[in-house]
Order: sequence, then C-alpha cells, then structure tokens
Amino acid sequence: GRGVNISALRCALLDWFRQHKRDLPWRTEPRDPYRVWLSEVMLQQTQVATVIPYFERWLSRFPTIESLAAASPDEVLKLWEGLGYYARARNLHRAAQLVVHEHNGRLPDSVEGLLALPGVGRYTAGAIASLAYNKRTPALDGNTRRVICRLFAHQTDETAWTLAESLLPEENPGNFNEALIELGALVCTPRAPRCDECPLKPFCAACATGAPEAYPQPRRRTAQPQHCVLTAVIVTGSAVLLAQRPTDGLLGGLWEFVSSELRHPPNESLAEMVQRRLGMDISGAEVHPLSEVRHAFTHFRVVRQPWLVYLAEAVPATRSEGYTTCAWITFESVDSLALTRSDQRIWAQVRQRVLWSGL
Repeated sequence: GRGVNISALRCALLDWFRQHKRDLPWRTEPRDPYRVWLSEVMLQQTQVATVIPYFERWLSRFPTIESLAAASPDEVLKLWEGLGYYARARNLHRAAQLVVHEHNGRLPDSVEGLLALPGVGRYTAGAIASLAYNKRTPALDGNTRRVICRLFAHQTDETAWTLAESLLPEENPGNFNEALIELGALVCTPRAPRCDECPLKPFCAACATGAPEAYPQPRRRTAQPQHCVLTAVIVTGSAVLLAQRPTDGLLGGLWEFVSSELRHPPNESLAEMVQRRLGMDISGAEVHPLSEVRHAFTHFRVVRQPWLVYLAEAVPATRSEGYTTCAWITFESVDSLALTRSDQRIWAQVRQRVLWSGL
C-alpha cells in the first residue's frame, strides 16, 4: 500500500497518549511486572471498570507473587468469583507457583520465558515483556489488531503481528504498545470509531476509504446452543448440600448445587438425578420449584431449572459422581465458598425463601 511516515505516526500517537491516557491502578511507575501480568489477565474478556475493584482487592490480599503462590486454590477462586473465565485464576495461581519455584519469584522478561507459563499466550507475553521490561516486541489484542487492520486497510489480520512490529520504536516500545491499545479502547472502537478525534487519521487507509467499520471484516456469528440443566438445592435445618466441580473443566473448582444437564430423551426426574450423582434418596422429601436462572457463556447459553428440596435430616451422600467432593455447608458458610454466578443467583432465591418464610 501507500508509504506511511512511521516517525510522524509514532509522534502523533505518543502525543495523544500523553494527553488522554486513563489513570489506571496498574499504570503506576515504575512498572511492577506482577501488576502488569495480573491486570492483563484480568482484562482478558473483561471491561476495565469491572476489573479495577477486583485488581485492588486482589493486590491487598496477594501483594506479591510469593503470597499468591502460597495461597490455597479455594481462596484464589473465591477472590476471583464473579469475574468469570475461571481458568484465568487457576492458571495465575499455577504460574505464580512456577515463578517462585523455578525463577526465584521473578517473572521471566523474555517472550519465550513468559509463554512457558500456564495461561500466558502471545499477546499477554508481548504485553508483559514490553510494558514491564521494555522489550521491543508487539502486543496484539482485539483493540490493537483493529487499529492495525484499519491503518493499513487490511480485511484480515494475518499480517498484523509483522505490521505492528514494523511500527514499534527502538526507544520505549512498551509505551507505544500501551498507546496503541488505549487508542483502540477509546477512539478506534469496533462500531462508530471517532475518526475526527483520532491522532492517526492522517495515516489511516481505512478512514480514507470512508468506511472504516468495514475493517477488519466482522467474524460471522453462529447461533448459540442452549443447555437445560436440572438443579437440586437440598436443605435441612440450616445446612445446604454443595458439590465441587472437577478442577480441569468448565468453572473448574467452583461449588454448585447438584445439577445435571437434561438430555432428550430420556429425561431424568429430580430424584433419579440426585440418586445417580450422590447416591441419596430424596423421594420422600418436600420439593418446591424455584425460578429458572439463565446464564450466557461465550459459546453457549445455560438455563437452570432449580428445585428446593427439604429433608427432615442431613443424609450423607454415598458418592459424588462427576464431582470432586460434596459437603453439607451451613447457611452462614456458603458465602465463603466460590460459587458459580448462576448458583449465587439460585442461592439468593433460596435465602429469601428459607429465612423469610421461617422454614
């Protein structure tokens, strides 16, 4: 395409960044690699406004990589509760332990060394290496890819890494990467980009076409499958039965009320499901329907159909099929466990019912 005056582009972007960059808690100088890493992981799939209070709570509890490495997996998940994509928290925890045991508590400063850590992909490695250690390496997330595709009027981004690298200055490349990310977040947005406020407008091939939103080509959305899940909230006196999901799957390590996906056919009854998963007989119990709870994941949706099951006394479960463990938890202690988002909503219904009806 057309030749771009790269040094003029860099100056324009960095001037804009100096004036407009947001004051964010992970941007305190000098950069602490742990804070950069933590913020990048939290910001995957999650908005800045949501992340800030989590980031601050996390650092007050785990101020160093060592303190994170020494924590229990349950405590780590509890602190992450509500941020979603829980594999991020499990990977952070595992990576912190690796850093402490194999790197004397110091995050690697090379892209290769960072990529060897659990949960660190090409973007996160580039971001940590450039932002925390000022290495001259590109960091392409959704925001920067979009900026690069528009600058060069490319429909797809297979050359984006190479192009991004060609723009990087020798001096202070981390600052340039961060400026590019900020521009994508604040100005060069997916829809209705604010081209008139953009410092790179004179250099932008997509803006020159008059249709910047056409770049990059939008990915085609597929219809999301919906899963129906039968859930039993089994209570007795002032305790409720909770089961822990296996660590290696979706929502791994989190606690939930005993559940099973309804498959067609045959559909299990509530009592059959509890019998199969826990080996418990609830056939004589008093059962009340609760309101269904819907939750959207990235690639599918879940509809939970919860039932409140009152037992006269706590019966032990004789097995926990598909769960790591299950346990009777007092009502007061439920909040200390990391529950899935939809289970928290089910629990809110149950609390209201149980505490206010005097049952």
